[in-house]
Amino acid sequence: MRLTRRTCTLLLAAALAGQVAVAPAGAAGPAAPGSLTADFTRAAAEFDVPRDLLVAVAYGESRLDGHGGLPSQANGYGVMHLVSNPTQHSLERAATLTGEPVDRLRSVTSANIRGGAAVLRDLADDEGLTGGARDRLSAWYPVVARYSAAVDASTARLYADHVYDLLRTGIAAGAVRVAPRPLRPELGRYAGVAPAGAAGANVAAAVPEYAPARWVSAYGGNYQAGRSARITTVAVHVTQGSYAGTVSWFQNPSAGVSAHYVVKSSNGEITQMVREGDTAYHARSANPYAVGIEHEGFVDNPAWFTDAMYRSSAALTRYLCDKYGLPKTRASIKGHNELPGNDHTDPGPNWNWNYYISLVNAGGSGGQYLAGSPTDFTGDGRDDIVAFTQGSLNDVYVATSTGSAFAGTSVKWNDFFGLNGETLLSGDVNGDGRDDVVAFTHGTLGDVYVALSTGTSFGGGQKWHEWFAPGAEVGAVGDVNGDGRDDIVTFTHDTNADVYVALSTGTGFGPGLKWHDYFSIPGEFPALGDVNGDGRDDIITFTQGPPTASDVIVSLSTGSGFGAAQTWHDLFAVGTEQPRVGDINGDGRDDIVTFTCNADADVYAAVSTGTSFVGTTVKWNDLFCLPGEFPYLGDYNGDGKDDIVAFTKGSFNDVHVGLSTGTNFLGATKWHDFFGLPNETTF
Repeated sequence: MRLTRRTCTLLLAAALAGQVAVAPAGAAGPAAPGSLTADFTRAAAEFDVPRDLLVAVAYGESRLDGHGGLPSQANGYGVMHLVSNPTQHSLERAATLTGEPVDRLRSVTSANIRGGAAVLRDLADDEGLTGGARDRLSAWYPVVARYSAAVDASTARLYADHVYDLLRTGIAAGAVRVAPRPLRPELGRYAGVAPAGAAGANVAAAVPEYAPARWVSAYGGNYQAGRSARITTVAVHVTQGSYAGTVSWFQNPSAGVSAHYVVKSSNGEITQMVREGDTAYHARSANPYAVGIEHEGFVDNPAWFTDAMYRSSAALTRYLCDKYGLPKTRASIKGHNELPGNDHTDPGPNWNWNYYISLVNAGGSGGQYLAGSPTDFTGDGRDDIVAFTQGSLNDVYVATSTGSAFAGTSVKWNDFFGLNGETLLSGDVNGDGRDDVVAFTHGTLGDVYVALSTGTSFGGGQKWHEWFAPGAEVGAVGDVNGDGRDDIVTFTHDTNADVYVALSTGTGFGPGLKWHDYFSIPGEFPALGDVNGDGRDDIITFTQGPPTASDVIVSLSTGSGFGAAQTWHDLFAVGTEQPRVGDINGDGRDDIVTFTCNADADVYAAVSTGTSFVGTTVKWNDLFCLPGEFPYLGDYNGDGKDDIVAFTKGSFNDVHVGLSTGTNFLGATKWHDFFGLPNETTF
């Protein structure tokens, strides 16, 4: 059953991301699988280049797609991205080394691979790699870094690190396979160089405006300081090249182009290259009023548009819309092809606009996965509400529950916690009966900060872990070992679908350990909750497909790991509905709730039996959470049953509560008339 569900879900995820397409025609397009494998094998043998290294370089550059002989943004060709521009001449070098005509290197995949192998071997010879060294994959790191033709060593490292990441994780592209292997590259002269955008890469580097991003400045001549118009548009681009290659190209004085942000395909990593207040050269006449986001890939190959990329980019776009007061609609979020005076086609027909805009508008809490996070900050048995302003203030406000309302005036509990782009959650991490606030920084740092509750405020932010939930991973908080202290959990939410846990010691989080190696793949909605009532939080994933693929999968905690995945419901939280987890009937077992948040504004629930969520979904409220509002669960009157809450956001900023009777939710009652502004994170 698990394998069947996985297959269906993968197909669904591909459909959502627009990943089902016909390969482009043309001699330099994808070759027949058998011949492509043979092309790599022959070229590797001819030039004494490790075959797997040759494949990894090609895959990182092109996903093994020649794009019909059409050039990349940097004027590179074929699966090996042989480049011919004012500062890079690997195409011409390949022609000299192989005797192949330039036109054939551009348009014939076998020749292009042979040319790439020849250039790699030429660089290896220049690096002094002997025959023995050439047999070691780890020894090729400086060669790969130079193949990037990056403008500086930091960007060259960014490129080479990605190639070696591919070698470590393995590649499966049709018949072309590279087996994963543990590999520590021999960095050579790059050992003292930090990858572009990483801490230490440039001590003078500016801090990115979007917290999860790296900062790597574009060449000064590729953008203009300042703007002549206010920001009204977010422009969605596709790079027509690789992530590291695009970062390098925007640093190149001969490029004449740039964008504010670049998003990586494999994991959603983001690099900021131009300050938002400056004019990047990305959209001609729209440059003065648009913020440009480049997405790694090529318009004709939807395989680049991964779920990690969609979600990471959508979170960035949501931040930009909130910051500049833009509607989260297609009125202000546009493709490059839609901007006046442009002749580009990106992001192209494979970009899934409906899915992307749904992610931009997901929730109202910064796009986080918030299926359940307790908020009893005073320890009186009643959940309270919290708002993180983020932006430039980074204040945290709390309105405490009286049992029938949230105390009238919002009170500032912390004046610097929760930067832009961080995942903000809550939980009792020190076991004192009061919930605290937790921030996952993500990005390249992967720190986790905690501010403990005193009952009337949150203390200063303290680092409790220095490497957890990096990049676009999904962080969560819950007591997974049943010791009374909430722990931290991260879902890698990629093709590996690993789940890591770091247990709370009461003063910090211990080492991150893998508790499950396949749970919640891209496109699904992961969550935590004690669904069997044993005192330990379990992991849950909502597949969120159409009615034929809207399963709810549970993996129970043993206290030291999560067990086998089991289907507990086969029709719940369809499409873009917003699922939540909480004990709504007060029996000690967490149940599941979904909010349609559309014109119907229905709320459905399925209660836990301890081994499943009871079969037929039941409507518990038929008018709660309208479009644009943010719903959540919590026990707001302290009767042991979780209730529903909706933050209206918009121009009213009201907070409505529907109390649980144990079999339904009562009608909405206003408990606060000004809490949680549109750009704030609330729950």
